[in-house]
Amino acid sequence: MDEAVHLLERVFVAVEPSARVEATIGRCEEAGVPTVAVTDHALDALADARTPQGIVGVAVWPRATLAAVGGASLLVVLDRVADPGNLGTAVRSADAAGADAVVLTSGSVDPTNAKAVRASAGSVFHLPVVDDVDPDDLAAHCRQAGVHMVAATADASRHYDEVSWTRPTAIVFGNEAHGLSTTMAHHVVASVSVPIRRPQRPGYRGHAESLNLATTVAVVVHEIARQRAAPDRTWDP
Repeated sequence: MDEAVHLLERVFVAVEPSARVEATIGRCEEAGVPTVAVTDHALDALADARTPQGIVGVAVWPRATLAAVGGASLLVVLDRVADPGNLGTAVRSADAAGADAVVLTSGSVDPTNAKAVRASAGSVFHLPVVDDVDPDDLAAHCRQAGVHMVAATADASRHYDEVSWTRPTAIVFGNEAHGLSTTMAHHVVASVSVPIRRPQRPGYRGHAESLNLATTVAVVVHEIARQRAAPDRTWDP
């Protein structure tokens, strides 16, 4: 809630709020946001969470456009992402890695979905999230802006930490079940993968088949951030 105070239009609170909620109410009142006390039953109806925290805010989501992120050096692109939890966690990882924006292609889950907003832990209000973007329009934007379009796929032979990420990049992640759309695959210029390690220890019986979307986003974007922050630094224990 605190992350979106500047975007709130109204806040509904429990008649007897907790100390933590009272602190948030104070910040809302300081920002001039109207607060309305309602019954617990009304809060349950307003909130979609199983255990409401005693406060529900109504915010205006700051919709962004590709034109607004014209000077971006790192775009995180989610191509038809379906799970709102994956979307929110990916936005959070992009925010933590210093990405300039998250771009969602047409057919992706709504970024204002309550589960996506919660999973983003406020990051959906920190950086631009451009939704309902046609892959052809994104490709045209990237060409004009000099942004390199690279996909993260499960079967790419080159690993994500074997390439240089110093140039402006749009790193593209596909749908959880189906990967990149045909149109998007046509536009990317290279692909990288996060390797799955398969130890040969005696008695070892299993291994993960893959990483989920949100985890892959976190791994790749933080490697990009690491390289850009210290491209020549090595660790010598």
